Amino acid sequence: MKHLEAGTPVASEHEATRIRERFERLLAAGVAIFAHHDLDHVLQELVDAGREVVRARYAALGVLSPDGQSLVQFVTSGFDAATVQRIGDPPRGRGLLGHVIHEAKPIRTADINQHPQRYGFPPNHPPMKSFLGVPVKGRVGVFGNLYLTEKLDAAEFSAEDEAIAVLLAGQAAVAIENARLYGESQQLIGQIRTMQRQRDLFFAMMNHELRNALTAVYGWAERLVRGKSGGPIDPAAREVYEAADHTIVLLNNFLDLMRLDSGKVRPVWRDVEVDTALQRAIVSSEPAAASKQQQLRARSRTFTTLRTDPVRLDQILVNLVSNAIRHSPEKARIDLQADERDGHISFAVIDRGPGVPFELRERIFEPFERFDPHSGAGTGLGLPISRRLAEALGGTLIVEETAGGGATFVLQLPLAPPQT
Repeated sequence: MKHLEAGTPVASEHEATRIRERFERLLAAGVAIFAHHDLDHVLQELVDAGREVVRARYAALGVLSPDGQSLVQFVTSGFDAATVQRIGDPPRGRGLLGHVIHEAKPIRTADINQHPQRYGFPPNHPPMKSFLGVPVKGRVGVFGNLYLTEKLDAAEFSAEDEAIAVLLAGQAAVAIENARLYGESQQLIGQIRTMQRQRDLFFAMMNHELRNALTAVYGWAERLVRGKSGGPIDPAAREVYEAADHTIVLLNNFLDLMRLDSGKVRPVWRDVEVDTALQRAIVSSEPAAASKQQQLRARSRTFTTLRTDPVRLDQILVNLVSNAIRHSPEKARIDLQADERDGHISFAVIDRGPGVPFELRERIFEPFERFDPHSGAGTGLGLPISRRLAEALGGTLIVEETAGGGATFVLQLPLAPPQT
């Protein structure tokens, strides 16, 4: 059989194939390393990949201490469990391993035992001669060092082996940084969830205790205010009643906001007559409108039955009408309209108040935001809760300008519940 000679076309083709296959293994190793998010798995994948791609009998990764002077973790590949146990404690970065640490650059030798920086092996350690050490450098410095020993099918590691190891270490550095960031983000998420649970527990306890304290106050105040049959009502009793009522509404709003933010609101789907929903909102809001001599008017252009959560729909509409009453002048007209379009029911609450400046039309849907703090009582929670409830029902809530002045809040809900 004719031997291959360097420089011949067949030899060149053979060499090109060998290099291509080697770099394909390098790319596959990089993909395998990036497939893991857990740092320990990334480190183990790195040493396994390094041993396979560079073709070494043994591989290890020494993780540097924060001061960069010693090793605090040593991940190995090619050693069975019994050998690791016989060797004992992992190295701390002396001798040739320490030399790679201090030099922070690739070091290659044909015989560890002949290197001037050798330290020696502990008892029961497998014999080793050829050695290649490469630093794993990240954005913030050297993370650790990749060590490869006992080159297979050759007496020592080549310059090509060194170049491949450097490329692999570069890929690994990015994967290690990603794994660290992922671990930190998971830890942060865990802390945030713990804080959210503690917050929810605190508010639930406060809600419960405050409700208990207010029940008797509200009950007696209600009897004093509503129990009179045509007689004068004590102004102090009315103030106590209104303050207690306002506080209970505030507690309900806080509880709703917590449940919405944590995704705990689950709609109860029912068939709802659109016209009936508008009339319920008007009946609930008439006392407040009458105190300002305002007129509430409803108009529905659809006879379609809407499938939604009637309790939450009522809550949204009453919130919007209450908001319109608060911002509209005395003797103003407030319109409630409903139209069917493109598989949705569009509810509109139209007031003739000052309107909402364009730059504030998103901010008013954030908790405790009120663009007009002098408009009267309010916590700044009604609109944020209404928008979140609309989203929970598969819809949207926006504000537009009313022709001729004022604000129009548009609630759009699908005719049928969204598929989950």
